[in-house]
Order: sequence, then C-alpha cells, then structure tokens
Amino acid sequence: MKSKIIWSLLLVLCFGTMQAQELDDIIAKHIEARGGAENWAKVENMKITGRFTAFSVEEDWMAIKTNEGLYYSELHLGKHAVIEAFNGEHGWTIDPWHEISFPRILTKDEDNVFQQKSSLMTPLLNYKENGITTELLGKQDLEGVEVFAIKLTRPSGKFETWYLDANTYLEYRRDSYWVDFTYPSAAESYFEDFREINGLIIPYYEEKMFSQRNRVLLIEDIQFNIELDEELFEMAKGPEMEALRFMEGEWEVEVQGWSGRANRWYPMDITSSKIEYSANNMLEENITYKANFVMPITSQYSFHTGSNKYRVCVYNDFSGETEMFIGQMSDSTFVADNTKMIYGGSQDPQAFGKVTITKQDEEHFNVLIENSFDKGETWKSGNQLIYTRKKAQ
Repeated sequence: MKSKIIWSLLLVLCFGTMQAQELDDIIAKHIEARGGAENWAKVENMKITGRFTAFSVEEDWMAIKTNEGLYYSELHLGKHAVIEAFNGEHGWTIDPWHEISFPRILTKDEDNVFQQKSSLMTPLLNYKENGITTELLGKQDLEGVEVFAIKLTRPSGKFETWYLDANTYLEYRRDSYWVDFTYPSAAESYFEDFREINGLIIPYYEEKMFSQRNRVLLIEDIQFNIELDEELFEMAKGPEMEALRFMEGEWEVEVQGWSGRANRWYPMDITSSKIEYSANNMLEENITYKANFVMPITSQYSFHTGSNKYRVCVYNDFSGETEMFIGQMSDSTFVADNTKMIYGGSQDPQAFGKVTITKQDEEHFNVLIENSFDKGETWKSGNQLIYTRKKAQ
C-alpha cells in the first residue's frame, strides 16, 4: 500500500513537472515567434498610431507604451475625444461619455483593462518578473484553429486566458474582463495581420467584442524609443485649475498695509509662502505673516463644476475661523469674495472680504485683500501681499 501511494505521488510530481516544462517551452516559442526576448529588451518605448473604430465611428488613434508599464493614449469613442494614462499600477482618464469634463481616477476594473493595454508585447514576456502566474489549460480547437490555452493571473487576482496558435505560437485570441462604462464585462479579443518591424512581430489588427460593443484597431505606424515627456503620464488638471498654475512654487512675500490717512501702502512684514497642488483639483497655500498679530493662514483653491465658479477655503489659525470665498478668473486676474455665502447664524456678518490675485509675470504676482461693511457695495483696502519667486539654490 505504501509503495502504491509513493508511486502515485511520484506520477503526480512527474506529470506536474512535465506540464510545467511544456508550458515553459510554449511560452518560450511564443516569445521567439514575436521576435525574441533579446529584441524586445531593446525597446524602451513604442509610439503607435493608427485608426480606431468605436460606436461605428472611425477616428485617428495614438498610444505610447513603455517597458516600465506606462501607457498614454488619445482616441475617440464615437463623438467624444478621450485621453487615457496609466503609471503601471493606477491610471486616469478624461472621458466626456460620463459627462465629466475633468480628469478622473480609474476604477480598479479599469486599472485591470490598462494592465492589458500597456503590455509592450503580451504579458507572457517577463511574466515571472511581473508577478504573473500561468497555467496550461491544454490544447484546444478554437473555431477550427488548434491553440494552446494558457490561463494568466495577475498580482491583483484578475485573470485572463490567452490562446496561442499551435502552429505559429502567435496569439490568436484573448478572453479577459474589460469595462463597459466602468462596469466589468467579459471580452474577446482577436489578433491578426502580424508584420515584422525592427525584428519584432506585431499584430497590426485587433478586434474586441464585449457587451454589445465592437472595437476595431488598425495600426498604421510604430516608432521605437522616442524622446518622452514624463509629465505626459501624470494626471492632467482641468483647464480651470491649470489657469492657477502661475501661483505654484516657493515665494518671498512682502506684506503691506494700507494707510487711509496717508493714502499709501506701508511695509508690515517680510515672509515666505509655499503653494502647491495638494490634490489634482486643489491648490493649497501655507503662509504666516504679521498683520497686527501673527496670522498663520492656510488657503485652498478649487473649482466647482456645478456652479462653474472657483471656491477658496481660508483657515486662519490665529482666530480659529474658516471662511469660504467664491470667485472667477478673467485673463490674468482672479477675484473672489464671500458676499454670496449663506451663513447659519441668526445675523449676517458685519464685515465681508474680497481677494484679488493679479499675475504680473512668471516670477511675480500680487494679492490684494479688501473689506466691505455694506455687503460689497464699497470696498476698502486692507493688506497687499507682493510675491516674488524664490531663486533656485
């Protein structure tokens, strides 16, 4: 009995070893059929251009892939222009189909889609180094084509099945999970028209079917190892927040007070300020200056798409108070005040504030703080802050 058990275990181990060896051989032949690992190792990035059909509309398409898993694409989904980007783990998009005009972070299901899109070759190239596991499901007949079916599981737990032509070892079909308006959907992808370029074999045609959708991608040109702007993959900002970028940086700040009696500005303090994007749709400033008393101020600038207005949240750590201002940008001047704010107290505040930010040039901008005691009918100057960009050390 013991010897039977031992022989059974040995047979299982031998079968597992033989299957693993067969899978390794199939993957090695697949990589060689696509041009070989040595040639793919020379590819730092690829810029691919062509035509893409979605919602029965054919438009230009462009994508950039890197050997680090970065991805950027510009395409059309029907009538809408779409931008997509992925840093190897997470991504963002500007996709007006969702009636969202600003960049948004991808869902986990969408990240899985971009893991698939970003592969230079197929994920079977360097799959072990990328934490991917594989399982040979055996040889199958797929629509009259003999294929090797390989189940591939990513570190996220998401899996897909690749079908390699048993004669050419090139990919014939992929079954995976795609997304349809952010919702997961099973998809079938077919690969055809393999061509040689720079010693690499690449499918110039891909057709994908999921839900009721059909997508067709036709490659027209591929460029290798182009000069890349790394900022291309960083999450873009909406045009409204981009308009405030002139404020970003480290600044020397001269603080002045207004003398109504002398009808002039007088110096109050010299301080510094740091302004940076603390979130994609938020610019934050931290500054401390003396105006009668020391005022540690944190100001956060954001844009509210519903009202099409900027909002400025100002926290004064001296008084422990927070105020909200509503503003607009016109040319190089930003103006915000709190006269339209609704307060929860039984009485309206007696004093209101207005902030006017004027860009002078790339190295200078000014902030004028004014007060009103008649709900914005008239304004009186309070303080003026003159910003000069700090020089790099």
